[in-house]
Amino acid sequence: MARERKFKSSKALREAAEKYLDSISRTVEVTEQVPTGNLDDKGHMIMEEKAVLNDRGEVIRAREYLIPPTVVGLCLHLGIHRATWARWCDHQAHPELEEATEWVNSILRLWNEEQLLTRSDKGVKGIMFNLQNNYGYSQKVEVEAGPQTREAQTLTTQEKLALLRELWEQGVPSEVGDGP
Repeated sequence: MARERKFKSSKALREAAEKYLDSISRTVEVTEQVPTGNLDDKGHMIMEEKAVLNDRGEVIRAREYLIPPTVVGLCLHLGIHRATWARWCDHQAHPELEEATEWVNSILRLWNEEQLLTRSDKGVKGIMFNLQNNYGYSQKVEVEAGPQTREAQTLTTQEKLALLRELWEQGVPSEVGDGP
């Protein structure tokens, strides 16, 4: 017999997810150093922190994650298994939870995108891996194998392999093996 689902509505799931995100973050005012016009006793400009305003004249606030938001962290907070979250994200099977799961996945994706764009001293391989494997990103790699003739396009894979073996046996051309 299946257990009763913990969250029966998208609203309840989103509220619980917001509690998770609130528990690992804080909202801070964005500030910048602004010269006061005064000098200290050594002749250096005295600076002060000022709130940064957007184009509307409003103070800009940013959410700072003290602990990175993760699907596993969310699942632990919700008291569910990672596989349960994956099932809930299947909108065909659980259309009633689509709004909340899409919202959560957007928040997690946003954090990853921001990290990818703003990390300067830390590696981004893990962030790239996460975006590629969990959010549909891909690295576009183009390989050009020389001029494509009609003859080359009609060769079977076996014929192409035979041509490559023949070329290899003849030796690698000097322009391929030599540097500039």
